[in-house]
Amino acid sequence: MDHGAISKTGNKVEDTSVERKVGNDTNVSRDPRQDSVSSGDTVNLTSGAKLLERLEKNLASLPPVDENRVAEVKSAIENGDYEIDSRAIADAMLRFERSLSE
Repeated sequence: MDHGAISKTGNKVEDTSVERKVGNDTNVSRDPRQDSVSSGDTVNLTSGAKLLERLEKNLASLPPVDENRVAEVKSAIENGDYEIDSRAIADAMLRFERSLSE
């Protein structure tokens, strides 16, 4: 196995968002039923791959934690003002569960 070739393929979204030309390998025995395949075939990835690339870049630029929100919640808990809306949490859980079955 050629590990050098594997490392060249990449595993990130940006590594897969380019058009690549696919050619026939003359050393491989072919099935005569596949002779209609052209040597100039191309592979185009969907716009979804490009969207994932942009999302990945946007998320990388955001801080992992909203420090202001953490301070607000911490202060509310310490002051006894933090209220948990169990109905809203239950509704959100049900919506999420329903979305999984769609």
